[in-house]
Amino acid sequence: MAYTIVHCSDVHLETTFPELRGGARRRAALADALGRIVDLALERGADALTVGGDLFEAERAGPQTARFFCEQFARFGRDVFVAPGNHDPYAPSSLLAATDLPSNVRVFGEAAWRAVPLADGLTLFGFGHTAAEPGRPFRKARFDRPGVRIALVHGSDEERCPPNKRATAPFTVAEIESAGATLLLTGHYHGGYVVVGGGGRPVLAYPGSPEPIKFGERGAHGALVVRVDGARVDVEQVELATTRLLDVDCDLNDASSEPAVLAAVERALAGCGARDYVRLRLTGQPLAGTRVDPHLIDERLGGALGALDVRDETTAYDYETIAREPTVRGRAVADLLALAQAGGARGEEARHALRYCVAAFEGSEIAP
Repeated sequence: MAYTIVHCSDVHLETTFPELRGGARRRAALADALGRIVDLALERGADALTVGGDLFEAERAGPQTARFFCEQFARFGRDVFVAPGNHDPYAPSSLLAATDLPSNVRVFGEAAWRAVPLADGLTLFGFGHTAAEPGRPFRKARFDRPGVRIALVHGSDEERCPPNKRATAPFTVAEIESAGATLLLTGHYHGGYVVVGGGGRPVLAYPGSPEPIKFGERGAHGALVVRVDGARVDVEQVELATTRLLDVDCDLNDASSEPAVLAAVERALAGCGARDYVRLRLTGQPLAGTRVDPHLIDERLGGALGALDVRDETTAYDYETIAREPTVRGRAVADLLALAQAGGARGEEARHALRYCVAAFEGSEIAP
């Protein structure tokens, strides 16, 4: 008889979102997502629910958080297995240790593999993060039980690490296969994907966070439905996210007036709605004297979105040409342009100063 597992990770309950307005709504969306994961498990008649770490943010989670996820796990009613991650590591004082968990929940509270028989010919091996960095979880692992062997750990696929993502509990496909695992169900990367091995079967799988956490995440956001039927293992990715984090560019080249700027931004935001959190980057070179007012853009167009962050990176003048002028203006622009091109915090300040510098020489205004 087939055995079904619904796998999730990186719910990150109680995350704060300081980089953009609308953080409270996004925090609430994370809790809603856990409810949808349990709904999915019930709809599919799952035999078990696995959590691959970072269920919550340990620094901010409290009794309310614990009551909520306990209610959800109890609502599922069948086996729930939790492998803590680097954001919710297991310790005597941690929420997972101090809470009276429902009887159907098991937490892997050690940085060592522990085996749990799920059915005839099917074993789950779990590994949990503790306060100490766990190292490479598969380095000395040996899964020698007969049948299908599912591994559960929060860790980093070294061969596909996203840019600027810190590796924790790293592993490779070769290490997974050498340890004898049939399939690794994992977490840590917020964009989900499935890696298929040489035999055409899935080797490791990330569900992705059920809602996007940071801008720039690529991949699925949802849960995995794993079906084990004899020696056959199938993995289905199910999208669950209801919010989007979008980076949108708007080219204002040759924009001749403020109404033209607003019209261009409105076109760029077409298709975005109340569940979208948008970082809007204004680029190009509007005609001289054209007012580009981020506050007005937000006031006019941000109300229809979850949140709108406007970043004005337009070029008000042809700075390269001005910098070659044999004048005080040319020398000032050349110095600021050199700082802007160097990057960093000072470069960002210099980029903004360029516009004010040239406008001051011309005696014109930038903002109303």
